[in-house]
Amino acid sequence: MKIGKFYQACISIILVLVILYLLSRLEFLYRPILLAFNMLLLPFVVSFFFYYLFRPLVTQLHKWNMPKWLAVLVLFVVMAAVVAMLVVLVWPTLQSQTEGFVENLPALAKEVQEQINYLQSQNFGGFNLAELDLSNKLTGYLEQGINYLSTYVQNAVSIVATIALVVGTVPVLLYYMLKEDRKGYTSFVRFSPAKYRADAIEIFGSVDKMLSEFVIGRVVCCLALGAFAYIGFLIVDLPYSLLLALFVGAMNMIPYIGSIIGSIPCILIAFTDSFTTAVWVLVIILVAQQLEGNLISPFVYGRTMDIHPLTTIIVVLIAGAVSGIVGVMISIPVYMIFKIVILQIAEHFERKSQPDGTS
Repeated sequence: MKIGKFYQACISIILVLVILYLLSRLEFLYRPILLAFNMLLLPFVVSFFFYYLFRPLVTQLHKWNMPKWLAVLVLFVVMAAVVAMLVVLVWPTLQSQTEGFVENLPALAKEVQEQINYLQSQNFGGFNLAELDLSNKLTGYLEQGINYLSTYVQNAVSIVATIALVVGTVPVLLYYMLKEDRKGYTSFVRFSPAKYRADAIEIFGSVDKMLSEFVIGRVVCCLALGAFAYIGFLIVDLPYSLLLALFVGAMNMIPYIGSIIGSIPCILIAFTDSFTTAVWVLVIILVAQQLEGNLISPFVYGRTMDIHPLTTIIVVLIAGAVSGIVGVMISIPVYMIFKIVILQIAEHFERKSQPDGTS
């Protein structure tokens, strides 16, 4: 007896739900595997990030008749010198601002509370802010943030182990990735079926180009946003300007949501000075984001990262729920990889379905 499409869809959904239920009951079996995967994921993500960031430099050195292994070692020496220079020039200011921020954190929280209480006591065109109960709401948010940070502090041993794993493995992985370069892609293509080899070459080429443009473009955008914000913070004489500008730039690695997260501490610290300063800092951040989004991003990305903002937010939220901060950082590239593969497969079958097409 032939089963209709509706009943086939219902049976498929039921089977998927049964499989998910069985997997949830067998969590004790695959949980250690997931933990090991999450631990190993970060070193590989960091290695791939620096691979695409430094590959153009190694390629250029290799074009100057320098062996790949020597080009990689020269790059490592240059990067170590750059890091040492930044430590000498930037670290003293950054260290003093960080220590001052940590020491003054209780006082800053108190000043923010006083500013909110003052605003609640005012009437703006007959509108009373006291009805919003901003003070208690902000206190609740701060308590949640402190609890979140406390959880990370309690897991300090795990954090130290992760850092040690990254520091110990990333240089080795990065060396061989830069030295071998695209040999991994060539191996995947070689083992693909002959009739799909042309499609595999196109897929790997598109993915490689997308990842390269994403990493380099994201770094350029973060540096530009941090520089714009730092200049603005210096103009309004915002305390901890370097520390906050670095935070804004780093958070910009997370598309859309990161810019909001990065602006919150800047506005709160400006709010401890005055409401006017907080407004100016908000304006500075918005102007910096507009400059980065409308001038820098289109130049470095073009239409390679043509993703709808709503799609980006959904992808980032799902990745954060599944894999935490690492998932958030790699969510957009992973989404783009799946998009490229699916579109290429669809194009392949579309060509195959045409009477005069070739598979």
